[in-house]
Parts: sequence; C-alpha cells; structure tokens
Amino acid sequence: MGYMGNRSVGNKNLGGGAGKGAPSPTPAPSGGAAGLPQCLQRLLQLRDQLINRYVQRESEITAALAALVSGEPLILVGPPGTAKTAIVEDLAKMVGGRYFYYLLTRTTEPDELLGPIDVRALREGKYTRIMENRLPTAHIVFLDEIFKGSSAIRNLLLDIILNRRIFNGGEYIKLPMLALYTASNEISTDAEDMAFYDRLVIRAFHGYVSEDAWSDLIDAGLALLGNSKEITAVMTVEDVRKLQEMARKRAMSLIGNDSIKRKYIEALALLKQKGIELSDRRKIKCLLVASAISLIYVEPSISLDSVAEALRFVAPHEPEDVAKVEEVIMEAKLSSVAEHVEKINAMIAELDNVLQLFKQNPNLESLKALRKVKDRVLAELKRMPKNPRLLPYVKRLVPKVNEAVAVLEEYRKEVFGSEE
Repeated sequence: MGYMGNRSVGNKNLGGGAGKGAPSPTPAPSGGAAGLPQCLQRLLQLRDQLINRYVQRESEITAALAALVSGEPLILVGPPGTAKTAIVEDLAKMVGGRYFYYLLTRTTEPDELLGPIDVRALREGKYTRIMENRLPTAHIVFLDEIFKGSSAIRNLLLDIILNRRIFNGGEYIKLPMLALYTASNEISTDAEDMAFYDRLVIRAFHGYVSEDAWSDLIDAGLALLGNSKEITAVMTVEDVRKLQEMARKRAMSLIGNDSIKRKYIEALALLKQKGIELSDRRKIKCLLVASAISLIYVEPSISLDSVAEALRFVAPHEPEDVAKVEEVIMEAKLSSVAEHVEKINAMIAELDNVLQLFKQNPNLESLKALRKVKDRVLAELKRMPKNPRLLPYVKRLVPKVNEAVAVLEEYRKEVFGSEE
C-alpha cells in the first residue's frame, strides 16, 4: 500500500490525517499498536504529538527521542529561533519527570548546577549540597549554550555523562537522570572542548524551516499561541527506564550478528576514507543509538535503516560532514528508502518546474503538462512503501501537489468541459 489511496492529497498536516490513504507518522506494526508494550505505545504517542507541533523538525525529534531511549547525550546545533529549547521542554513535559534547564555562561559556577553548599551541615564538618530543584534531582536535563561553560563545568559534566553520579557528602550519589540535552548555535573550535564534545554522542544539525513550509510554520506557530491548554504527560519515568533497558538488550543482540556488523564496518571504513573517523567509544555508542531508533520505528530488530539513521546522528563532527555521511550511506547501501527519497526530490523539482511554466505562460499546453506530471506523481506515491522514514520528504512534496490540484480544479471546466 502506498502513500496515496486516492487522487486528492488532502490537507497539509499528513501526521494529523490527510484523507484516505495518507501516511501516519509511525508505521503500523504487526498486530497493531495494541499488541505493543505500553511503554512503546506511549513513546509513539509522544512522537506523534511532537511531530504535529513542529514543522520540518522530524529529524530533530527523532534525535531527541533516540537520546531519551538510548540514554546518550544529545547536542542540538542551529541558529537561534529554531525550536531547540521548545522541543526539549515539550518532550520533558510529556515524559512527566523532573526537569532542569540552565543557560550556561563563562561565569557559571558548579554550585548553580549542583546546588549550594549546606552551610548548617558545613558547621558540623559535613560538605554537602542542597540539591532540590537542581541537576542532581532531575530526570531530564537541558544545558543551553553548552560550549560557553567554563572548564570546571566541562570537567563536572564529563563524570556526570560517563558515570551518572556526583560526589556529595563524602560519597558518590547516583543520579536519576534519564537524558541529557544540550544546545549551541555553533560547534566549539577549542581543543579543550574536544573530549567533552566526543561524549555528546547524538548530534542534530539544523537550520530554519525551508521557504516552501513557511505557511505551515506560521499556521502552527499561531495555533500554539492560541493554545492555552498545558501539555500533559503521556509517558512516565518508569516507561523510559523500561525502554532504555529494551534498547540495551537489543543492542547486545548484535553480538555475533555478522550481517549487520559487516555492513556497519564497511560504512565506518568509507567514512574514514572521507576524513570522518569515529572514536572507539562512538563506534559502539552508535549501535546503541541504532537500537533506540529501531524501537522508535517499531522494528522487530535493528535494521540497516536504523544503523544508517544512527550514523546520520553520530558520525558528523560538523555540519559540513552531513553530506559526506549521506554519501557513505548510499555507497554502503544501508538505506532501503534512499531510492525513493531521490525519486521524491526529483518529483518536487519537476512539479515546481511545470507550475512555474504555467504561471509564466498559462495556456492549454502548459496546463496539460501540469496535469500529466501531477497524475504521474500521484501514481508514484501510490506505489511507494508506507515507510515512516519517507514522511518528511512526502511532506515537502504535498504543498506542490496541492498547488497543482488547485490549479487544475480552477481551470478544469473551462479547459476540459467535463468532470475528470
């Protein structure tokens, strides 16, 4: 079954039901969602809600959920005003755990994150902190402008990331933290930051919403302004812990799985040839991220598609590496949807071309050309697999198809003289 069950594309929000045959943000698993563990059902519900709130942010949302399910730190890199903070804060509210946010500066002190020293205890010779409502008690932590923190902050976070602990009152205390999110407008070029940056396993580089989605962006933003309802939790902390355990067990199932490992190692070698070499730590963590992604997409086991998507998040060091990683994924044949993505991009370009030709010279020939391309695009979409990984690309195509349909509807009776 393809993406289109009829000729009409429907409304712009495919994730919210775009008419008969329209795709949903998540696949239809065998046995239906009712057959899934409750924690996974709730994860899918959370993902759907986030995708419906943010335009062209499917990749960033997948990265944020991969961080939640794998437990590995995420850094969101992009210019100001691209919903980095909003996505994480909404996710935290939907999980329902304790949330800690802090904007780092060069003068930020460890006490601001960990809590102040307990003066009363200090008088009794005990060096402890008052940690309520600070990082040590939070389930989800978001540190903004991460590279502006001092070396003291970086050193503190290294141990927190590696061991999920802090030293307090003469002993190490285990942290309840489920996920650490960070953000920055750019990547640090300071050599002192490289060890820390390597530990930020998942990286999502993004920019502003593309011009063809500005209308959707404005509508979604204005709708949020008028939405006075508080976001309610759809998951629990215990749900996340169960998912993290599932991800770890699934990742361990790759031991002895030579078919997946062989293709993964091939991709790593190709990346090295292009100047992108992952540390030993990241080579292993990438497969844990792939395991988390396979759960997000409700796969029965880790697929090459999930390995490919994990590489997109883990392998790049800087934005310029993203294209190189995509080249390797194509060369290593890791993605089962790459061919369809290329086809969708070609259809977007072709539709845009015939629409522009018609606007410049609206005559019978240009109208027929537009109709021919529109019919072929809808036929191609009908044949495409209903794979959720194609959804972001289909969403970019939909406005062009809708525009073509509107033009043809407007001139149909005048030109063709009868119902299509």
